Amino acid sequence: SVPYNYSYEEIMAFKPDGVFISNGPGDPATYKSAISVAHKLINNNIPTMGICLGNQIIALGAGGSSYKLKYGHRG
Repeated sequence: SVPYNYSYEEIMAFKPDGVFISNGPGDPATYKSAISVAHKLINNNIPTMGICLGNQIIALGAGGSSYKLKYGHRG
């Protein structure tokens, strides 16, 4: 496990078989460094998985977009 602000190079120093990006608070668009890392992971064919915010960061790193729902969605 590493902090959210680790660089691609710092993560790859561990020689991971894959990377999991976990959940967290806030708007995924504000996590610019994490989006950049996700982009590099994807472009270098590193298996990348996520949950909640992590999944949104992966989508943004892949060139997708996200938006805030008018009302919270549960279930």
